[in-house]
Amino acid sequence: MTSRPFPFMLYPMLLNLRDLLRLGLVWACLVGPALPAAEPAAAPAGEPAPLRPSYRLRARDTIRVGVINEADTLVERRINPDGTVDIPFLKEIVKVGGLTVSEAQAVLEKLYLRYFKRPQVVLSIVTYAERRIYVNGFVGKPGSVLVPPEETLTLGRALSMAGGILARGSRTDVTVTRSLNGVPTPIQKDMSKIDKGEEPDFPLEDEDQIYVRDRTF
Repeated sequence: MTSRPFPFMLYPMLLNLRDLLRLGLVWACLVGPALPAAEPAAAPAGEPAPLRPSYRLRARDTIRVGVINEADTLVERRINPDGTVDIPFLKEIVKVGGLTVSEAQAVLEKLYLRYFKRPQVVLSIVTYAERRIYVNGFVGKPGSVLVPPEETLTLGRALSMAGGILARGSRTDVTVTRSLNGVPTPIQKDMSKIDKGEEPDFPLEDEDQIYVRDRTF
């Protein structure tokens, strides 16, 4: 018994739009609906976001330090105002303030070489020190502005977070007072030039104080 030729081969000219639509429906039924694109895997719940390599440890950060596979070395400490931290296992106070996480790990690994052949130190930040900028004068919401962890807050962004400069406030005469070697030092900035891109936005530091003057005087 010979097989019958497939209709497409016998009657190509008889295949009209309606037949194509019917065949399309049959094909859809056979293969099923298109599969949705796979979504990228989310980070496991409870894990901290990756650190910025450039973040430098500061006073009042709380860190967790330990040597891998050495449970008795694990310790959680808050960095002291002078940037040091007490490591009980080492019986030593170690300076870590101002270092990146990888730099601090390298310093600690050298110290742990007294006790272990190849110590692998893991250092993580448990909580960040709270950093604040103070904005006063002719702005929408005078008061303190919290600096987000691991970020550099600029003058323009701080003013925006404080409700922006009021219509009566001077954009050309903004003072940032910063403590340099314990001495309050005023720094004058012109926000109109920053707005136009003529000057880069000014990076702020912890405890900076911003004052926007009245432009009518």
